[in-house]
Amino acid sequence: MKIAIVEDNKLLAKQLAMVLEKEGYDVDIFFDANTFLEKFDLKTNILLLDINLPDMDGTEVFRLLNQLNMVDVKTLFVSSYDDMSHISKAFELGCEDYIKKPFNISELLLRIKRVANTITMDYVEMGPYIFDLQSFNVSFNSKSIKITKREAELLKIFLANIGKVVTFEYLNEKIWDMEVTTNTITVAVLRLKKKLNLENLENIREVGYIFHKI
Repeated sequence: MKIAIVEDNKLLAKQLAMVLEKEGYDVDIFFDANTFLEKFDLKTNILLLDINLPDMDGTEVFRLLNQLNMVDVKTLFVSSYDDMSHISKAFELGCEDYIKKPFNISELLLRIKRVANTITMDYVEMGPYIFDLQSFNVSFNSKSIKITKREAELLKIFLANIGKVVTFEYLNEKIWDMEVTTNTITVAVLRLKKKLNLENLENIREVGYIFHKI
């Protein structure tokens, strides 16, 4: 999952990026609005946007994104402004959340995870892979590979939890509509791993799996 940070405090921006990357997110940093708008990546899922930027008000940046139909980007404002006029304006424009500075990093991560959980990972590019999970198709080094609906559901969960342990219990709850054995899950994941040559998909014995970033 890709996150863009637009924050003119370079130290804060770099600290945030470091924490988010440890959580498995792919992070881009921008220190001003114009650079962000110029280099905006359409694959961005979540935007952490400051309001008091050196070249443009953050709410104007968000308004421009809406005008350009970039509404799929989930925006969280991170600002030192704590007055209701700024907060109201941000939510009226359609932001997902508003975090006041100074903030607790653990709270920020919880808010980001809440938003991330609402995002469906249907199309993701990673290394030599292009995962198009809506059409049940994966491209690997330009070779097209069809996958099943269940395999697509497994990939969505792994892609949404890169670098984190996904337990057998969690997979059972989210994918199978009945209680199944660990062996059933193992066979399904192993079939997917072999079909796509996913060397980054690691089995954690008796616990589950970790999908490492490529």
